Amino acid sequence: MNTIVFDLDGTLLPMDMQKFMDIYNTELAKAFYGIEEPREIVEKLWASTKHTIKSEDGKKNLETFFEDFEKRIVGDIKDYHNIFETFYDAGFLNAKESTWVADEVVESIKVLKEKGYRLVIATNPMLPLKANYHRISWAGLNKDDFEYISCFEENTFCKPNLAFYNEVIAKASIDPKNAIMVGNDVEEDMIAKNVGMKTYLITDCVIDRGSNIEPDHKGDYKEFLNFVNNLPNLS
Repeated sequence: MNTIVFDLDGTLLPMDMQKFMDIYNTELAKAFYGIEEPREIVEKLWASTKHTIKSEDGKKNLETFFEDFEKRIVGDIKDYHNIFETFYDAGFLNAKESTWVADEVVESIKVLKEKGYRLVIATNPMLPLKANYHRISWAGLNKDDFEYISCFEENTFCKPNLAFYNEVIAKASIDPKNAIMVGNDVEEDMIAKNVGMKTYLITDCVIDRGSNIEPDHKGDYKEFLNFVNNLPNLS
């Protein structure tokens, strides 16, 4: 094994997911104040998000999302693009309140780098790259520690579609037989074993919708750090 593939929210970045979503929706409604009713803009956003997650149209997620979103709005789509662009450097930053730094994660990344492992982030690509960079920094990490980071602008599929993992494998030049997927969502992350990766379920912020997928390894942040410390040195 030479590559560690990480989920972001609830994995590298521990968070209270409900609090995160509450802040996100509230700040988004504020950003569109005067253009859309708060409840309506949130409903339209999530309707287009669900459409994008299910889509297999071969287009980038950003393009798929905005093509659907444009059908739901009342104004000029260019204005909405501009608001979203500003939002992710403004109101979105308040969502940091729902997250915290896990020292064991920071130490795990440090150890993996020192041992010579390739590090990749395979977050569900429904947020722009700048939002991913913000969340990586909230986790106490550096975006430059990772060779590849999935994102809204560049990816074509979403979790738990296996096509998403195959896309990450191709874009990051990963040999799945030499990689392990580390995540907190049983359904969306552990499904990576179906493309040939080993899997590690992080249990601190676990999401389990009743999936019967059995991870190869599981444990909390402290146990994951112990797992990392016991990996061979590739340097």
